[in-house]
Amino acid sequence: MSSASSDVDDPNYVDLQTNDGVIYTVDTRLALQMGPIRDLILLERENNTRTTEVFPLTRVDAKNLRFIIKWSAAVEHLKDNEKDTQSLLKKLLVEDDADYEFLLQLILAANYLQMEDLLQATTQLLANAIQACQSVEEICTYFNVQAD
Repeated sequence: MSSASSDVDDPNYVDLQTNDGVIYTVDTRLALQMGPIRDLILLERENNTRTTEVFPLTRVDAKNLRFIIKWSAAVEHLKDNEKDTQSLLKKLLVEDDADYEFLLQLILAANYLQMEDLLQATTQLLANAIQACQSVEEICTYFNVQAD
């Protein structure tokens, strides 16, 4: 009974602060998908306290979090189909005019946040792009990497 009442008392939204100081108010369901934030929220629930006003995301910047929120909202409407997730990710990246540097930053953010679905989708997209290249030089050109 106490766990049901604590769920009712929990706010529907939490504030997340990016490493560049931007605060986003997000649905608690999204925040619970993020490992470090989930741990803090569950600890507060376990202790029956609410001490954290804003949850810090020390390894995620505003641009990445904005994209993660957008992606999470869009993926809610998909069925569990990897192909749909891949095409959705590509579509959102094109809409945001994102480059591969952004994709790499997004991979790091997804890893830090322990968001397995996003991490799998982003790393698969990167792997497909690398696999499509015919040579090391093409990979370097494609990803704007200086060759040694």
